[in-house]
Amino acid sequence: MPHIIVEYTDHLNVDIEKLTIELHHTLCHQPTVKAHAVKTRAMPVKGTVVGEGKDHDKMIHVCLKLLPGREDKLRKQMEQALYDTTRKIAKDEHISITVETAELHEPSYIK
Repeated sequence: MPHIIVEYTDHLNVDIEKLTIELHHTLCHQPTVKAHAVKTRAMPVKGTVVGEGKDHDKMIHVCLKLLPGREDKLRKQMEQALYDTTRKIAKDEHISITVETAELHEPSYIK
């Protein structure tokens, strides 16, 4: 724990393996994160529509799943670091990049 899940348009011209590794390393260097517990994965998504769906339906969505207890300020810091890393790797300005944090329900999470 935590988990990084990257969903991305399946036809992007982005090195997804590099992105996944860089996101993983970025999170490992954040306060309160234990590197040995981080799990990162990426999944291509077909049929994406972004905005009005006219020209560039390209997107990368990063979801950071965390157990409860981190303050909003720290969560926002993590989100920004993951966003900045994604934008650094995915240089195409037509790619919509979003990052969210989601809090896991601790009683129902087993590791």
